Amino acid sequence: MNFDSFSHGQVESKIWLCETLEPLLPSQPHVYILGGWHNLLGFMLLSRQPRAYAHITSIDCDPEAKTYADKINDCWCYDPKTAIVTNITGDANTYEFNDSTAVYINCSPEHINNNLWFEHIPPGAMVCIQSISITESGAPWHISNPNATMDEFLAKYPLDHYLFQDTKRIQYNHWGYDRYMIIGHK
Repeated sequence: MNFDSFSHGQVESKIWLCETLEPLLPSQPHVYILGGWHNLLGFMLLSRQPRAYAHITSIDCDPEAKTYADKINDCWCYDPKTAIVTNITGDANTYEFNDSTAVYINCSPEHINNNLWFEHIPPGAMVCIQSISITESGAPWHISNPNATMDEFLAKYPLDHYLFQDTKRIQYNHWGYDRYMIIGHK
């Protein structure tokens, strides 16, 4: 397993997302996590507020990621009658999302080659998107859809109504990057 999903920057960013998004959520939403990787975010959301969600669906193109996401979220996936987490192997760009009452989260748009996933989210739906200022296409970052600045990020993912937009600095001694987050309605 690639344990990078548990790295400081990943966890710090997801805690920031949870703390900011939770007070803004509608009651019992269906949450879609696009590019969900190991679905650590689903685990964190449910650990913090286990009865707050109707369902969490994580979509990631890596079949190995689904195996680990199922293990990490085992207590919410195990029993088919009561499962509230579904981890799907698939390309978020090919889904036609049709639930405008759902909440759509993408913490890795810089790793998705285009923005079709965003275009498929229905108007009026709540959206939460995070990205980073890193633009390196090579290892270890593999950025294919960079967002060098917050202005570039906002222009790429325009929302009809913003509830939150901010930048969080992730700093390590002599190196760091910015993490951007927007929450609102498309």
